[in-house]
Amino acid sequence: MQKLITTAIVFQLAMLSVMAEEAYQLTGKAWGALGSKNWDEVERLANRSANQWGEHARRQNNGLAKMPNTQEAKKLNSLNEVATITYLKGEALFKKGDREGALAAYYTLLADYNYGQIWDNGGWYWSPANAARERIAEIMPGSQKEVGIDTEPLSETLRLPGKKGICFTLRESGDGGANRNLPRIEATNSYWNYSWGSQRIAQQPEDLEFMPMTWGAWSNEGFAKDIAKNIKPQIEAGQAKRILGFNEPDKKEQANMPYQAALKYWPMLEELGLPLCSPACANPLSDIDESTQGVRGTWMRDFMREADKRNYRIDYIGVHWYGSTNARSFKERMVQVYEAYGRRPLLISEFAVADWNAKRPEDNQHQRADVLKFMKDVIPWMEKQNWIAGYCWFSFEDGDRNGTCSALFDKDEKLTALGRYYQSVTVENPDGDQSIK
Repeated sequence: MQKLITTAIVFQLAMLSVMAEEAYQLTGKAWGALGSKNWDEVERLANRSANQWGEHARRQNNGLAKMPNTQEAKKLNSLNEVATITYLKGEALFKKGDREGALAAYYTLLADYNYGQIWDNGGWYWSPANAARERIAEIMPGSQKEVGIDTEPLSETLRLPGKKGICFTLRESGDGGANRNLPRIEATNSYWNYSWGSQRIAQQPEDLEFMPMTWGAWSNEGFAKDIAKNIKPQIEAGQAKRILGFNEPDKKEQANMPYQAALKYWPMLEELGLPLCSPACANPLSDIDESTQGVRGTWMRDFMREADKRNYRIDYIGVHWYGSTNARSFKERMVQVYEAYGRRPLLISEFAVADWNAKRPEDNQHQRADVLKFMKDVIPWMEKQNWIAGYCWFSFEDGDRNGTCSALFDKDEKLTALGRYYQSVTVENPDGDQSIK
């Protein structure tokens, strides 16, 4: 009898020890098991987490009507942990070859924990539900409803000669950057370009629309001189058709302007009479997201709110995006930006896949094949969306630690597979050459 009592006590203590384990600890173990390819252990841990915290997580999820912001998400530990570990279970079963089991896990995530989020060590949340939808689409092509908005075509004034653009630095002929970048620009077979400045160099290809950009401004006198010297002559010559606003003013390393200053200079741009693109922020939605380069703050929302109060004219919304290879996440993000600012057409003047945590090029988590797959998905999609006026891939250098996977040119200045696909996209063939590998 004594032995039975002792055994029961030991069992109860063991159970209490298990119950005392926090949800985040199970999730951490599941990440480790996934990394070591212990698929069965991931499933076991996920089942434990669901049994212990699943009901509470479901209640938290059912109390939400939209994706919580960062501050709200921090209060939803059960939901975030169960959503994360359910996603990991799906990934483990998928990699194990159990596709039916993986689908069950992904659909459970979408049904019960779709507002849960995963905290990235880079300093932002991302949605496992979006990643689950991507995986479901991979397992069952055509099963997921495509993201998109059906709108009327843009007016002739706002329509570009072609949506595909390219951005490389161009300065006067004595600058080595122009000598190197002009052949790159021409190789991409693009319809428009810009160079983070207002100056149009003499060597600018005549068959490309050059968009002058007012990169930044620090005084009325200096801003007026730049407009008079570089932009007005292009307008008078019939070359400039539209103007790009300030470049990443919410980022210290870029224009780094308070939104009040941008508002002060905006009427000077309106006087030019051309369609204007808003400042393009590193963080277009004033949240924390994997695509925002770690930039926080409410710059864009503050600027647009006040600009609308003053009835300032803003014809396009400038967007920058540097995220993962999750195509659905990119599409949903663009829809969110479009809806946030009065459904103005988007000019996505910089976008590419990037890993901001990589210390060396070889540490970059993204594979070139996955980036190519991403591009083959999102570019035909953008070509079909009337509310997206144009887009411009940002070609990192081949050896760049953050964006080596997104280089259009290799070290020998030859087009990569990604570059060849980008080159192949035309107005006549908006899907590009999908056979490129």
